[in-house]
Amino acid sequence: MTPGQWGACCTIATPGRRPNKGRVMAKLEVGDLAPEFELPDERGRAVRLSQELEKGPVLLVFYPGDFSPVCTRQLCSYRDSYDRFAELGVNLLGISDDTIAKHRRFKEERHFPFRLLADPRREVIECYAGIGLLSGGRAHRANFLVGKDGRLAYIHVEKVSLFHRGADELYGALRRALGSPS
Repeated sequence: MTPGQWGACCTIATPGRRPNKGRVMAKLEVGDLAPEFELPDERGRAVRLSQELEKGPVLLVFYPGDFSPVCTRQLCSYRDSYDRFAELGVNLLGISDDTIAKHRRFKEERHFPFRLLADPRREVIECYAGIGLLSGGRAHRANFLVGKDGRLAYIHVEKVSLFHRGADELYGALRRALGSPS
C-alpha cells in the first residue's frame, strides 16, 4: 500500500461517503482504510502506522490514561496475554494523551512488552476512538485492528470507560477477524 492510498488522520475518505475533515471523530468502520499517523513512543522515537504494518497486523489500544486503575488492569491483562497476540502476528500499540515521560514510567513499572504512544494533542485519539465525557474528556477505551493491507479488520469502542475488552475476549475477536483457525 502506498502512502497515497492511506486515509489521512482526520481526513477520512471512504468511497460513497464524504470526507470528514477537522477534529471531529470520523465514523470508522471495518473495511475502511486506517488513518495514517506518526506518534512518539515512550522513548521519544517516532512510530508510523504504515511502517509497523510492514511487520504484520497492528492492534491499536486507546485508553484514557496511565496508572488509572481500569487502564492498568486492562493493559496488564494484555501484557499477560501478549504471547497469544504475538502468535497471531499482531503487534500491539497502546495510545493515550499522556506524556512520553509518564508513558516511560508506566511501561517500566508494569513491564509492558509493547510500546506506548503519546498523543498529547489528541489528534489521533479523536480520529479513531474519540473523546469521552465519562472518561474526563480523555480517550474512549477502544481497540482497532489494522490488517497488513491497511484496512480496519476489527473495531470495538467502549462508551463507558469503566469497562474494557478482556484479553481472552479480545484474543478471540482478533483470531476471528484475522481468519485464524481455532
